[in-house]
Amino acid sequence: MEIPERLVPVLQRIAATAPELGDDPVLAASLVENVTSMLADAHRHYAEGTDASITSDDLIADEHLATGALHAERMQHPAGAMLAAEILFDEYLPVFVDEVGATTPTELLAASRALHAGIWRRFPAGAIAYTEALRQRVTTANLDSRAHIARDLHDRVAHGILAGLQRIDLALLTDPPAPERTTQLEAAAAQLRRALGDVQNLAVALHARVGDDLLDAALARHVADLFPDTEHVSIASHGTPSTLVNWRAEESLTILLEALTNWWKHARDSDVRVVFTWADDAVTVSVQDDGPGFDRSEHAQGRLGQSTMRERAALIGASLDVVSAPGAGTRVTLVVPRGSL
Repeated sequence: MEIPERLVPVLQRIAATAPELGDDPVLAASLVENVTSMLADAHRHYAEGTDASITSDDLIADEHLATGALHAERMQHPAGAMLAAEILFDEYLPVFVDEVGATTPTELLAASRALHAGIWRRFPAGAIAYTEALRQRVTTANLDSRAHIARDLHDRVAHGILAGLQRIDLALLTDPPAPERTTQLEAAAAQLRRALGDVQNLAVALHARVGDDLLDAALARHVADLFPDTEHVSIASHGTPSTLVNWRAEESLTILLEALTNWWKHARDSDVRVVFTWADDAVTVSVQDDGPGFDRSEHAQGRLGQSTMRERAALIGASLDVVSAPGAGTRVTLVVPRGSL
């Protein structure tokens, strides 16, 4: 891209102050493209007589998000771009005033506002995209670690338990022990089978991925894997489902699977209903069972793994509520924001 002569001094100062932007050819090209676009926006603002320095209707337009994503990909902190913007405004304001022919105080103020709007409206989108890209990296690293643990649980721990079960079964069949020993071995085998089921379920839950599915569809898929032999689980969805940002969707799925795993442990013979209610600003998911319930004052720490679930909910800006009483079942309600922040 040919650089307009009037921009050369500005870009030279930016390159001297923030060399990381000038040294990287891709970032340097992006800088020229974005500066040219900013100034075009500033001229449009001035020509339209927009009486504001910031316009908020399209602060997170896709073309602005792309710049932040590029900086995150190349590990360039938004502070560098902000410094470049300050230099651009400081250096180019006299040139811009001359270009638009502003002379009166009112025109000079309008020119300043127009240039400010053309430049600074990009930065909320850039910061959002940079933060989102970093969150995606953290989420990916977390999911990769969970997948590795899940493979170990399945390939090592589960197989070890299964091998132990097979030896017990073989001993009972080929060399029957005394009756009292038979009872003990059968009890041990039953305990190992329960442990095997728990490990297998944990491996599936740790490997949970939403992928390209909507949250309700992803949950239904995992329920089919975790509880294939039960007809007690029902899932319903109301409203218009939409895609949540990846890091929120993955944590939400983990929380909901934890709620269902606890239902399986403590109330598997009861029905459990999962209801998604999609609104414009949030999705509310309730997990309600008809099981025995519990006294929250006696089981506040751990009956439902509440502390971990609440920590996960807090990480994604969601709220979690648990309601239960002896003989009244249990209801877990998760409210997840649908925004990009």
